[in-house]
Amino acid sequence: MRRPWSRRRDEDGAVALMTVILSVVIFGVAAIGIDIAMLAMERQKLHDAVDAAAHAGAFTMPASGDAAMDAAREMALTNDPDLRIDFTEQNPRIRLWCVVASTGASASVRVDQIPSTCNPGTAPFTTSKYPDLRCNTKICKIPCAPSLTTTCNTVEVVAEKDVPFGFANVFGKSEGSTGSVASAACKGSCGQDSPNPLDVVFMADRTPSMSNDNRNTMMDAIKDTLLTMDPTMHYVALGTINKSVPNTGCPTKPGPPPRRVTTGEIEDGMKAGVWVATNFSNNYVSGTGSGKRTNTGDPVVRGLTCAKGAWGDPGNGSSDPYYGTHLASAMKGAARKLLYSSENNLAGMPARPGTVRKVIVFETDGRPFEVFEGGSTSLSDSGDVASGRQNAGWSKGQNGCQKLVDVAENAKEQDVLVITIGFGEATSANCSDGSSTGTWTRDALAEAASPADSGVPSEASPCTTTASRVEENTDKDYYFCAAQGSELADIFKTAVAQVSSGVRLVKLP
Repeated sequence: MRRPWSRRRDEDGAVALMTVILSVVIFGVAAIGIDIAMLAMERQKLHDAVDAAAHAGAFTMPASGDAAMDAAREMALTNDPDLRIDFTEQNPRIRLWCVVASTGASASVRVDQIPSTCNPGTAPFTTSKYPDLRCNTKICKIPCAPSLTTTCNTVEVVAEKDVPFGFANVFGKSEGSTGSVASAACKGSCGQDSPNPLDVVFMADRTPSMSNDNRNTMMDAIKDTLLTMDPTMHYVALGTINKSVPNTGCPTKPGPPPRRVTTGEIEDGMKAGVWVATNFSNNYVSGTGSGKRTNTGDPVVRGLTCAKGAWGDPGNGSSDPYYGTHLASAMKGAARKLLYSSENNLAGMPARPGTVRKVIVFETDGRPFEVFEGGSTSLSDSGDVASGRQNAGWSKGQNGCQKLVDVAENAKEQDVLVITIGFGEATSANCSDGSSTGTWTRDALAEAASPADSGVPSEASPCTTTASRVEENTDKDYYFCAAQGSELADIFKTAVAQVSSGVRLVKLP
C-alpha cells in the first residue's frame, strides 16, 4: 500500500523539476526572440533613415557635392540619432558617384553621357584611373569627389549601429549589430533612362543697364549650360531683351537704333524684330566627353557670341538705350515660341521619347521701363504688351510688373515651366522708379516663376549677401538671384538640371 504512493511522490518531483527547467528554456528563447525582433526592427528603422538621407543628399544636386553630403548626413542623424562616430570612420559613411549608362555586355562607361548626365572628372573612365569604378550591363558608377570641376548625380549612404539587448543580456550577450545598411539615390536620368525631353527658351537681358563684362559673362554662362545638356533630348532657342532682327552674321542683332528720338520712332524701333532670335536647335554642341564643345556654326551659339562686346563696337548685339526694358512682352514672346507651331520649327525636328517639358529661363537685371502702353497679356494675341514709361507715373512700373506676372500665369496654365533669374538691380529695385512702396521687382519675378515641385510658390529674398544668394539658389523653387556675372553660370546649370531631373533610389553595381 505504501510503495505506489511513494512512486507517485517521486514522479511528481521529477515533473516539477522538468517544468522548472523547460520554463527557463522557453522564457529564455522567448526573450532572445524579443531581442532578435527588436534588432530586425532597428535594422528596418536604419534602412528608412539611410533611404531618406540618400534622397535628401541627391535632392540638393547638382549645386554642390559638399552640400549634398551635409544634407544626407543631417537627414540620417535627424531620423536616427543613435548613429555615432566610431574611432576609425564616420557613421554614416557617405560617398558621391556619377552614375551613367553602361555599354551593355562589355560593361564599360558610356562616355557620351559625360558631362551631360554628370561629370566625375577627366577621361579615361577606367578602373586604372578610377579604382572604385564598377559597371553592370545597365549602369556604371564612377567615383565623384566634390569639387568645382565635378558634377555628381548620386549619393550613397552606408550606416550601421549596435542595438542593446534587454533579455539576452542574461545569457552574456549585451548587444547586437544591425550590420551595414546601404542606400543610394540618383538625380536625373541615372544612366538607364534618357534625360527628360525639354524645349527651352533662354531669354537673356542685354539692355544697357547690363555692364559689358556682366553681359559677356552671362552669354558665356549660357554656353557653359549648353555643354551640360543633351542635344538629342533638349531643344534650345535663344531670345533677348530687347528684340533682335536676325541676319546671317548675327542672329541677335538689334533693330536700327532710334537716334531720332521722337516718340513714334522709338516705339517703332522697339517693335521691330522678334523676341526669340533663333529657331529651336539640336546642333549646339559637337564632340563627346572631354572633347565636347559648343558648335560655333549653330545659330544659338552664334547669337550668344555676337550679343557680346562693348557698346559702340561694329556689329554689337546689344540693345539701344532708347528701347527701354520690356519684360511682359519678352515673356510673351518666349511663351508663344514654345506653344505655337506657327512660330517654331519643332514639328520638323526628330521625335523624342517621353513627354516634352516646355521651359522658359528668363533673366533680367532691371525693372520695367517700357516705351509704349497697351496690348494684351493673352498668349493668343501676337502683339506686344507694355505699360508705358516709368517717368510718366508711379503706376506705370507697377503695371509693368503685373503684366509680366499675368503673361507668365497664362504660360503656366498651358504647362510651361517658368524659371526667373533676378540679376543686379532686379533684386533691389522697386517696380516703380525711385519708389519704396508697391511691388519689388524681385517679388514680381518670383511670382512669375513656377512654384517649386513641392507646390510651394516661388519666393524672393533681397540676396544682399553671398550666403543669402546661396540660400536662395538652393531652395528648390524656380526663382534665382545673382549679384555679378560670374554667379550666372552655376545658376543656369542648376536651373536646367532642376527641371530635367527627379530623384530615385538606385541599386549600384
